[in-house]
Amino acid sequence: MKKAPILLVLCALLISISSCTTQMAKLERSSNYAELLNGAIAFYEKGQYVKAKTLFEKIQPIYQGTEYAEKIRYYWAYSEFYLGLYQLSAYQFSVFYNTYGRSPLAEEAQYMEAYSLYMDSPGPDLEQTSSEEAVLMMQNFLNRYPVSQYYEEANEIIDELQVRFETKAYQTAKLYYRLSTGLSFRNYLEAALTTFQTFKSDFPDSKYNEELMYLSVETSYKLANNSIARLRQERFEKTLKYHRDFVDRFPVSEYSDKVNDYYEKSTSELNKLKTN
Repeated sequence: MKKAPILLVLCALLISISSCTTQMAKLERSSNYAELLNGAIAFYEKGQYVKAKTLFEKIQPIYQGTEYAEKIRYYWAYSEFYLGLYQLSAYQFSVFYNTYGRSPLAEEAQYMEAYSLYMDSPGPDLEQTSSEEAVLMMQNFLNRYPVSQYYEEANEIIDELQVRFETKAYQTAKLYYRLSTGLSFRNYLEAALTTFQTFKSDFPDSKYNEELMYLSVETSYKLANNSIARLRQERFEKTLKYHRDFVDRFPVSEYSDKVNDYYEKSTSELNKLKTN
């Protein structure tokens, strides 16, 4: 007896699925465009986005240039978005606001293009092309709608993505540093130094600068110490420059003793070179 309600629910569910499947099959064969439009919207409102997307895609060319075209494109874009097809939804929202620039929904569509790219962007461990696109599109949106209702959300997303860029750049710099300590370290010392300096330039206020500026001193010393005779003086002098930069920026630091040690070693090596 306890199983009876469960069986009833299952039967109702199967009937509902069968009914939707039958309805979809009927609509796909239909040439009644009003029926197709109503069916697509009905599927969308029920959250059946695959069916809705299929029908919107089918009828969009038919309704092109009519009063319904704007609504179809809008629902179609959101169907892609809710299905997690963020590159496609970004494209559809872009088509929307470029086609219907005077629409009351144009502002929302341009924001959703950028937001779709943000949703498509990966974590900091992966390639950040989508994240860079999202920042560009979000900034374009803010330039166009500086008093938008989405203003705060857009800025929060830009800030979040900038942190991802910073983290990715830090990870890249540390990767070159780790490679520079391996068997073929000479091939990576200069590359590591370049990434440290690029990071400092791109993210001057980063919390990682103290560590990376210390590593600049260490790496520069190692590069100088393993250089051929004619390059040693120039490179030890550069180590002293990195030391000055570090001390000026971080007069009190957990790395102070280490950078001062590299300063003394570099000064000693320079004195030997000048004596010789």
